[in-house]
Amino acid sequence: MKSLHLCAALLSASVALTVSAQQIPPYIQQPEGSDGVYAIWPGTPPGSGHVTWHEQSTNGGGATTPNRSVRNVALPTITLFKPAPGTANGTAVIIAPGGAFMFLMVDYEGYTMARWLAQQGVTAFVLRYRVGHTPDNDADMPAFVGQLLKTLGHPGAADAGPPHGTAAMEEARLWGEEDGRQAIRYVRQHAADFGVDPHRIGIVGFSAGGGVTMGAVMKHDAESRPDFAAPIYAAYRTATPVPADAPPLFIALADDDDLVPPIAGARLYEAWHAAGKSAELHIFDKGGHGFGMNQQNLPSDAWIGLFKTWLGSQGLLSPASQSPHQ
Repeated sequence: MKSLHLCAALLSASVALTVSAQQIPPYIQQPEGSDGVYAIWPGTPPGSGHVTWHEQSTNGGGATTPNRSVRNVALPTITLFKPAPGTANGTAVIIAPGGAFMFLMVDYEGYTMARWLAQQGVTAFVLRYRVGHTPDNDADMPAFVGQLLKTLGHPGAADAGPPHGTAAMEEARLWGEEDGRQAIRYVRQHAADFGVDPHRIGIVGFSAGGGVTMGAVMKHDAESRPDFAAPIYAAYRTATPVPADAPPLFIALADDDDLVPPIAGARLYEAWHAAGKSAELHIFDKGGHGFGMNQQNLPSDAWIGLFKTWLGSQGLLSPASQSPHQ
């Protein structure tokens, strides 16, 4: 949610790929260094037959690191980042960027993490899930984002629930949760094609993407259940009742988060702990909302190293043949 200076022109690079029987439209971009873009639904996604808009991408101005925003996503896709030859360990992670269910911050909450995961031997997929409709004109976006931030409000120290949004955000949240489940199904169904273990598929999400992550954690079938999950400063509805087959969780957020109540992470950990499920919680003194993969010289910078240690403790960084299924 930080550095939302959405005033630049559309990126010019685009790609059209054939995935199964579906053609990826040229307005859906393939980022540098990625290994393919795949539509996760075989046709029109359920519940969005009335959608007439299509995906747009803009650069965030003033940032020293890549800061692209993707909005008006109508065709959900996953973008693949493969480990170097001979280094894959069989683990797969789906990454859901944040953006209040109205756009997706695809760089520091998506592609940057995917590249990092690939360096750890993990096959990574950045999910561009459906979001609510925003202005088609880039010049109208700063005012839209400003009003959106006012709508979200700012939680008090005692607040434990997720931020409340508009009707459009609520519709998009349901889309996003369904797309999160479908992304897991898709990767699991094509595990052999991607070279991953179908029992080592996890999902990580930031902010609204953390809501997508928890949507899959809390409600799933056998094909859409994540084997592990990491909600990062996640905007989710509820942590109860904890599913009987609840996966291990890695939870991280900052105590000075002004959009998602920090106590929400503690409540999530508490629910998992009370149910006898595996969870690890980190609440950093400083970091704010939306730190993602950005290094800010703040305590929250440590989260990604801690996540790597957690993945290792779960046996997810060793070759699948050397690690029991989670």
